[in-house]
Amino acid sequence: MIEELIRLGITIITFSIAAINDWRTREVNPYIWIPSLAIGLFLGIFKALNGLTIYQIISLVISLVIVCSVAILVFVFKLMGGADFLAITSFITVYPYTPSIPFRFSIYGTNSLIITDLLNIIIILPPILSVLLVYTIVMMFFLIYNIVHNMKYMNFLNSFKAPLHRKLYFILFHRIIDIDVLFKERFYYPIFIPGRIERRSFDVYEDDLMWREKLKDMPRGTVIVVSWGIPMVTFFSISIFIYLMLYLIASYTI
Repeated sequence: MIEELIRLGITIITFSIAAINDWRTREVNPYIWIPSLAIGLFLGIFKALNGLTIYQIISLVISLVIVCSVAILVFVFKLMGGADFLAITSFITVYPYTPSIPFRFSIYGTNSLIITDLLNIIIILPPILSVLLVYTIVMMFFLIYNIVHNMKYMNFLNSFKAPLHRKLYFILFHRIIDIDVLFKERFYYPIFIPGRIERRSFDVYEDDLMWREKLKDMPRGTVIVVSWGIPMVTFFSISIFIYLMLYLIASYTI
């Protein structure tokens, strides 16, 4: 019980701070992760010395594979930032496996409820897989919101010649805005400005403020296509909080 409270407390504190920093600045001080990494490692070694179940060993292996995969995406392909890697590693260090596994399946029982079985899945899966599942759902909602926003600019998309797949790419994965927004809000990176800029994406280490200087001569009201610097750590933290809430419900109410 004390071990679970420690894991829960350090996770909530660490990812609350990280989420706020990432939302405000898109930067997370690496030192923020030190307490959770240290405490998670200590608890993990302590637990291992007292013996792990087969499930926990399998869960640990899966978690390590995910860490290695993310490391390749970050350091080899540079598709993610270093803060994303540290966030995932920090969570896996604290929750390499579900601390307790109260198997309470009731699929064939007369009182079986779909919600009960879904909560059981949350308990059984390695924590990082559950979090990534929740994260995927959260990002799907964001994607839907983005599509609805972009549909307001159909006249802009129809005003220039481009392959249909290119326009669909703008609608799905980028954001269409008036250039005024770029000067009022942060973390927008121009992707397409007819006759001036055309690229597929932006560098994760790119300075968004640089574009205000470069585009200051553009007429106000010009419609452009941008990428929004998504606060990945913030969304990942939200997914963790949802997972922890579901885990607590699954552990104590099913």
